[in-house]
Amino acid sequence: MSKGKINKPKNPDFPDNLYKKPLEDAIYHVVQTCEVEVENTDWENSDKKLKEEITTLEGKLKDIDKRIGANQGNLSDEIKTIQSEIANLKSRRPLDLIVKLDRSKPKDLGKQHFLLPTLIQILATKLNVYVVGPAGAGKTHAAIQCAKALDVPFHFTGAVASEFKLTGFIDAQGRIVSTEFRKAFENGGLFLFDEIDASFPQAVLAFNAALANDYMDFPDKRVQRHEKFYCIAAANTYGQGADRQYIGRNQLDAASLDRFVFLDWKYDENLERDLAGNHDWTDFVQTVRQYIEEQKIRHIVSPRASIFGAKLLANGIAKKIVEQTILWKGLDDVTKQKIQLNVAPSQHIISKYTGQFTPTAKANVKLKEGEVIGEIEDRTDYYNRKNHKIISPCEGTLYSISERRQIEKGEEIAEIKIFL
Repeated sequence: MSKGKINKPKNPDFPDNLYKKPLEDAIYHVVQTCEVEVENTDWENSDKKLKEEITTLEGKLKDIDKRIGANQGNLSDEIKTIQSEIANLKSRRPLDLIVKLDRSKPKDLGKQHFLLPTLIQILATKLNVYVVGPAGAGKTHAAIQCAKALDVPFHFTGAVASEFKLTGFIDAQGRIVSTEFRKAFENGGLFLFDEIDASFPQAVLAFNAALANDYMDFPDKRVQRHEKFYCIAAANTYGQGADRQYIGRNQLDAASLDRFVFLDWKYDENLERDLAGNHDWTDFVQTVRQYIEEQKIRHIVSPRASIFGAKLLANGIAKKIVEQTILWKGLDDVTKQKIQLNVAPSQHIISKYTGQFTPTAKANVKLKEGEVIGEIEDRTDYYNRKNHKIISPCEGTLYSISERRQIEKGEEIAEIKIFL
């Protein structure tokens, strides 16, 4: 085994005396460290962080390889195992999440949003979480998964118009009518206050009092907050009132908002593709969504459009019908056509000739395959001029077409949007 001089890399994860230990001890230290790092890797962190972790692991392997020496052949089985783990990290897809808290049994949560581990970590501190995100982002499903991970019952309430939906009341027969909030607050559980920003502000103030004081005055008695009470408030806005997309939202009291840790819950497009299964349809939906967001069109295209549309297509329903029932619902024809024209795949018509181009069709008209859209007068031979007709190679909408002018060979004449 080589005993040559080793240049110590600047790696903060290595103890200072690592290079003074026997090679076997050094290998054991790195293998053990790598195993822990791979096991505890946060699968849902950003790609940038993931790449940094991979680089760190590979760097450690190179350090060990140098110590073994170039003539020693293959790496040990332990190092090969770590290389396999690195390969798995590089080919990351949405994974099933398995959670184990304290001494409880591991719980398989199935496919999960990339922010779910962060949400569980925050809840484990007993802090109240305000999850804000667009419709269909999976906030409710994530709350159910959190309850399963924390091994507590799940309780749910939508937007409320009165504080009695939270506190309950005593009916005419003197019976106590309880609520989902009270069940979780008194007996333990995860309570999801969905669409809190669409609730009556006075009702939210009563909810705020319970979170602030760790006790709540219900109609029959005062109840102390259970040690296993967890709270998630889900909303489409940050509690600042209505916005362009969500007009039926109220402005929440600043004191109420101050009781929460805010988590920005975005669409997980990788999970969306995985759940829908139909990648072509999902890609189209995501392209439509991106254009709508860029143009600030007041219309929502959530991951539900991908999932529901994939089911309809799998059942043999025509794509045009699926688009109308899933994507274009409620949109006027002008806006719908504008979106279709900008997201549809294009067929670019390139001139094969040099000459004077004269269009015979106008932009934004529907074309059939083989339809003439213009002609070019070929003037390369002065004594033998020819007119070449420009034919539409496909069915679609003429998105743009050149005006009457001199065209060179290889220039684009027109663009046709294809609606599949």
